[in-house]
Amino acid sequence: MTSGRSASVHKAPIYIPAKHFADYLSPQQGYCLFLDIDGTLADFTLNPKDSFIPTTTLTLLEKIQSHGVNIAIVTGRSLDEAKQMLSPIKLPIAATHGLEMAFDGISASLSQIDLTELNAIKQAIRQSCTPYDDLSIEDKPYSVALHYRQNPALADVAYSIMSTASKNHADWLLKQGKYVWEIAPKEADKGTAILTLLKTMQTNDTLCPIFIGDDITDEAGFIAVQGSKRFIEKSHLIKGMGIRVGNEYQQPTCAHYYVNNIHDVTVLLERFLTFCQKRSTLLSDLTNSNVQIVSKHSRQLI
Repeated sequence: MTSGRSASVHKAPIYIPAKHFADYLSPQQGYCLFLDIDGTLADFTLNPKDSFIPTTTLTLLEKIQSHGVNIAIVTGRSLDEAKQMLSPIKLPIAATHGLEMAFDGISASLSQIDLTELNAIKQAIRQSCTPYDDLSIEDKPYSVALHYRQNPALADVAYSIMSTASKNHADWLLKQGKYVWEIAPKEADKGTAILTLLKTMQTNDTLCPIFIGDDITDEAGFIAVQGSKRFIEKSHLIKGMGIRVGNEYQQPTCAHYYVNNIHDVTVLLERFLTFCQKRSTLLSDLTNSNVQIVSKHSRQLI
């Protein structure tokens, strides 16, 4: 059984004390945030439909956004579910690992997906799951996931069902996540999704991308924002920050940094908001100072 994880693994991520996140940032640098949902902004629940993003977290994101920081969501959730969980705020979203995109009020999907083949895969999974009440099928528009979080002892059963269902479908890939196996088109990739969203974030300054996620499917995102050679031909990114949520089992990760849990993510976002507020004040003071210098110089020339 393999995780599909990249062979390029950073095995010793650096712990970031969330309260001191600002120490890792520079006032001279502009930043943008890419955030996973489950296990990052929302706690895991036995039933994925019971998960939610706390109102306090949504308010934090809205305040950070008000300081001119671009924020985007990169999730395995379907686009409709992601929008519902983020309501009432609106953010760019790469859903279903990038198969569904929404930004600037426009939604797009990969129309070349063979839905007939996907429906056949879903039907095979439903038939195989009949004897197992603790397995939960998540039926997405462009993929299908099988959760075994209600009974982790069914991990091998879930893998067997999904690997069998995907066996004769060369254009589909079996992805592992936390207590879940998902079958999605091979082009579904959070790293590529992040770079696609980054191109929509037009700015005069070069942005440092920060991606926070907790799962195996987030590894491609960490690789992308940290300037891996895998993506060098697609984008000339400066070195960004990949931050893994949770390192309790010392699992290998491509992320250069980690925090312990969702609570740490909240604290980190709070400190990032404070950093943005101070940076806005600093930039405002510099602008006013430059205006005064120009004005004084102009008076001397008259």
